[in-house]
Formats: sequence, C-alpha cells, structure tokens
Amino acid sequence: SSDLLSEVGASAGLNLQFDRYRYRLGDLAWGEQSDVFLSPEWRGDTPPHERIDVIERAGCDINPLDPSSAEDRLRLMSYVWADQTDRLERTAAALRIAMEHALHVEKADAVDWLQRRLATQYPGAAHVIYHSVAWQYLPDDLKQAGETVIAEAGARATPDAPLARLQMEADATPGGAAMTLQIWPGGEKQEIGRADFHGRWVEWRGWTES
Repeated sequence: SSDLLSEVGASAGLNLQFDRYRYRLGDLAWGEQSDVFLSPEWRGDTPPHERIDVIERAGCDINPLDPSSAEDRLRLMSYVWADQTDRLERTAAALRIAMEHALHVEKADAVDWLQRRLATQYPGAAHVIYHSVAWQYLPDDLKQAGETVIAEAGARATPDAPLARLQMEADATPGGAAMTLQIWPGGEKQEIGRADFHGRWVEWRGWTES
C-alpha cells in the first residue's frame, strides 16, 4: 500500500523512519536489513505481512529535536536509562538512520499542524496519523479540538483516499498502553492490542473484520 505518514509528538522523528528498521514479530520477519532490530516478546497471532510504500512523511512537536545536532542527540540519549544498553544501542542506531535520511520535524501546535496537514487529500494513498505516548499530554481543550479536526478529515475520506489513526497511549487499564486503530470512511475503531511502553512486549489482537 502507498502511505503518507503524519506523526504528532514526533520529537526527533525516529518513529517516522519505522520502515527503515528490521522487525521480528512472532513468526514474522519484516523489513530490510537494518542496524535497528526490534524483536519484542510477541503474544498472540502473527500479524499480517504487508508491504508498505511510504510516499511522504512529516511530523510535528512543540519542542522538536534535530538528529544532526550533537546536543540534541545527547539530550535524546539521556532519556534512556543508563543500564539499558540494548535501548541505548538501538537509539544510537536510529539516530544514525535519521541523520542519513534527513527529515524536518516542524515546531508546531498539534491541532494547527493537523488542520494544515489534513486539508489536502491524496487519491491513491492512505493517510496515516499516528502518535505514541503523546496525545495523553495534551490539555483537554486541545485534545477535543484535535479530535474534531481528525473527525472532520475522516468525514471527507473516500475509499480511494482513506484516513487511518493509529495510537499507542495510556488508558484506564494498568499494564502497558492501548494500541488502537481507527479507519475512515466509516470511522470504525478497534483496540488491536496492548504494548509495553518501552516496546519490550506486545499483546496482539489485530483488526476484526465486521
């Protein structure tokens, strides 16, 4: 599938490079050879094996970090616990990939940015909005405004220009974050699994066709 990516709370844009990483998800190996290898403890069925063709990617953050800045790289690395050498190595490798594939994360308010980002439709491509451990930190009024902007864009979605929203955020259930997916046209929303906040495990449910 052809996809446009829009990430809210993108920081240094490392998650926007996800298709440049290598994964082991249960029995599924996905992605090309990469210095970033993600192999969480996988609980549940094997996810579908789909090819993803990212045709454009963009992100926003109220305080973005620049992977080409030594100071910003050091700051990002400082957020990783010092005894977790595997996470430090993965983060350093992801920063190298981000430097190689330069991507500007815009310094912007999430709602204003989404409004601009969602104003244009792209026939023949799915537009995927996603955020992880970011939406929960928005003030309630901005959350509501953001939900409205996304819902309005969803109402304009067509089968040829669908919209999807993928989230990994804390909810009322203790133990990890909820992974939810909402797809337009239609706006159906499902919890497709749960995940450890640091990616150590994933409980996969997948999408259930109605």
